[in-house]
Amino acid sequence: MQFPIFQVPHLGNGMTIALDAVLHVIISHGLAIGAITLIVISEYMGFKKSSQDWENFAKDFLKFTIIITTGVGAVTGVGIWLITSALSPLGIGSMLRVFFWPWFIEWMIFTSEVIFLLLYYFTWDKWTSERKKQHIYLGAGYTIFALSSAFLITGILGFMLTSDGWPWDKSILSAFFNPSYLPQLLLRIGIALALGTVFSVAFLLFTRRESGFRKEALNFFGKVALLSLSATVIFTWWYFSVVPSSFKTHAKFAALTSHFSQQPEIFWIANITAAFLLFVLALSAMRGSTLLVKILILPAILISMGFVSEFERIREFIRGPYLMPGYMYANQVLLKETPVLDKEGLLKNAYWYNSITKRPDVVNQGAYLFAQNCSACHTIGGINDIAKRVQGRTEDGIFVILGHTHDMVPFMPPFSGTEQERRVMASFLYKLSTGRLKMGAPSRFTPGRWE
Repeated sequence: MQFPIFQVPHLGNGMTIALDAVLHVIISHGLAIGAITLIVISEYMGFKKSSQDWENFAKDFLKFTIIITTGVGAVTGVGIWLITSALSPLGIGSMLRVFFWPWFIEWMIFTSEVIFLLLYYFTWDKWTSERKKQHIYLGAGYTIFALSSAFLITGILGFMLTSDGWPWDKSILSAFFNPSYLPQLLLRIGIALALGTVFSVAFLLFTRRESGFRKEALNFFGKVALLSLSATVIFTWWYFSVVPSSFKTHAKFAALTSHFSQQPEIFWIANITAAFLLFVLALSAMRGSTLLVKILILPAILISMGFVSEFERIREFIRGPYLMPGYMYANQVLLKETPVLDKEGLLKNAYWYNSITKRPDVVNQGAYLFAQNCSACHTIGGINDIAKRVQGRTEDGIFVILGHTHDMVPFMPPFSGTEQERRVMASFLYKLSTGRLKMGAPSRFTPGRWE
C-alpha cells in the first residue's frame, strides 16, 4: 500500500519527529522511570526511618512529577505515533507488522502504568499506618510496569540499528533480541536513574527543606548519581562496541554535524567535560556541599538532557541510509524495490502522484522525486536545505552526484528512479539553487506552490 508524502516546511520531517521523541524520552526516562523510582524509595526510607521529612519530600515530588508524566509525557508519546504515521507511514507500518505483539503488550502495560500511578498518588493520604506497606508495594508495582515498558520498547529501538539476521530469517526473536538489545536496555536504565537523580536533587534544593534532611537526602542522591553515571559510562561503551563499525564511523558526524565534523576533538572535549561536571555534582552531593550543588544543578540538568539528545541523535543518524537495515531505506523505499524503480521509473509507480497531478510538468515531477528521495532528511529553504547543499553546482554536476549519493555519502540512500527521472530532479534542484524557482504556500505533496 502506498501513502501520500507529507513534508514539514522549514523544520523538516526528521527534526519534527526528533523534537517530539527526545522530549518524550527525557520525560519517560527521567521522570516516569528514574524520578518515580526514587520517589518510591524515598517513601520507603520515610517508612523505615519513621521520617516525616522523607515522606513529605516523596509526596511533594510525586505531585510535580505526575503532572508532567501524565500530561506532557503521555501527549508526546501519542505524538510520536501521530507524527510518524503521517511522515513515515511505510516505516511505522512495517515495524508494526514485525513487532505487533510486543507493541500491543506495551500499550496494555502503559495503560496499567497510568492506572497504578494515579492510584499511587490519590491513595497517598488514605493508605497510612498499617496500610503504608501496601502503598509502597503499589509504587513498586508501577516501577515494575515502567521497566517492563522499557524492556519491550528497547527491543524495537535496537532492531532499527542492529537488525542482525531478521532480513533473512524474518524471526521475531532475532529481531527483538538483537545484538544491541541488552546493552541498550541497561544503558537506558542507567540514563533513567541518572536523569531522575538530577531532577530529584533540583526539586530538593529549590523547595524549602530542613537543612539536616537536605544534607541526608543529598548524600543519598549523590550515591545513586555516582552509581548510575558510572553504569551509564560502562553501558555506553558496551552499546557502541556491538554497533557495526560501518555505522559507528558516522557517530562523530552525527553529533557535530557538517559544521564541526572536521574538528572531531570538539566531540571528545565537550563530552568528557560534561561528564566530569556530572561526576563533580554527584561527589559534591555526597559530601553535602549544598552551595556547590546549587551552582552545578542547572548546568547538570542541561547537560543531562543534552546527553540524551546526543544519544538519540547518534542512534537515529548512524543507521543511515536505512530505516530498517537490510530491508528499507530512510526514504521508505524497500531495498528489493530499487531495481524495479530504477528500471520502470519511480513516477510511473507512484499512485498518489499520478492520481493528484492531472497535468504533470517537469517542476512537479522534480518536486515529487525530491519528496520521495530526499525529504526524510532535507527541506527546501529550511533546516538542511537541499538548495544550499547543491549551490554552486552545474546541472550536469548535480545529475552525476544524484547517481552516486550513497557512494559519496554512505549514510544517504541511493537515488530511486530512471536516468531520465534523475535528469528531471537534477534540473529541479539546479533551478532551486540558482533562485529560478520560488516556493509559495504549502500544497499537496510539495512543500509549496512553485512560482
